[in-house]
Amino acid sequence: MNTVNSRRDFKWLIITFISLTGLCMVELFEQITYVTNWLIGDIVTNAENFRKFHHVIDAGVFHFPTSTIVMVGFIALVIKKSGFIKNPIEKKIIWKAFVVFLITYAISVYIITAINVPVFNENSVPIDEIPSKLKLWGILNIFRILLPAFAIFQLTKLFKLKERN
Repeated sequence: MNTVNSRRDFKWLIITFISLTGLCMVELFEQITYVTNWLIGDIVTNAENFRKFHHVIDAGVFHFPTSTIVMVGFIALVIKKSGFIKNPIEKKIIWKAFVVFLITYAISVYIITAINVPVFNENSVPIDEIPSKLKLWGILNIFRILLPAFAIFQLTKLFKLKERN
């Protein structure tokens, strides 16, 4: 592999790694702050207060562009021109991390469309269903922390492999 392609691939790895790490940290922050604030005390009142708090902008403003960057980064790493795909060990690492990210992305889409929008944006969920929706959000968000953490761990293996070469 020539040096220009190698540098390009490494830049995509760095961009993907940093963006994925950012997403993971935001999910951890949300788990610690949002879930705790939603589930302690009167959940319905807490949801209403959260809705008022996020009346102008919400976390999606961070999540959407960052997830898009991660997706583009992984696509750049798995295309046939990528040097990572030519090495079987690196290829396996990239694909494991990418598949885990795709699962995380699917969970995020579900949370946004089935929980966040109906509960917080549209206020269309019956009051008696809000506690179960927010508890489900908290449970699913644990996967939105653990899965990207696994993907980040996989990507760190590439840094170690590249360091040896």
